[in-house]
Amino acid sequence: MDLFPPRSLSRRAARNIVLLVAGITTTIGLIFWSVGAWPVIGFLGVDVILLSLAFYFSFRSARQEERIELRAENLRVTRISVRGDRQQFDFQPYWLRVVLQRGEDDQCSLFLQTHGKSLEIAGFLGADEKTDLAAKLERVLRQTRCNPADFPI
Repeated sequence: MDLFPPRSLSRRAARNIVLLVAGITTTIGLIFWSVGAWPVIGFLGVDVILLSLAFYFSFRSARQEERIELRAENLRVTRISVRGDRQQFDFQPYWLRVVLQRGEDDQCSLFLQTHGKSLEIAGFLGADEKTDLAAKLERVLRQTRCNPADFPI
């Protein structure tokens, strides 16, 4: 099972928004330039640059990923960072607990715990998505404990 940060805007839509804002600010800048207030043009360009940077960092952070794989002898969580660095965490599925901790303001954290080890997973997902993931992991781990020959993930 692969987990990715949710993104509701495509790269194409983000580019179109930046181009639209650039067109509007260029029009406004030309109006200011025609009345002699040409220094305003530089300030109007700053918002387009900042919007472009915001989209760049948003799509860059979307490259992170978590993979959860269940095998006969272990459950492996592989984290792939924004830069492509990989970390792997192995757990024995028979003793593994899925813990969903609810906090204030509908915030929650999802942990895998066993033998004194704890790992937070799916930190980039929302509360509802974490709840669904926790239920699915519980169900899969329960099936695996009852019938280890089946590997549902």
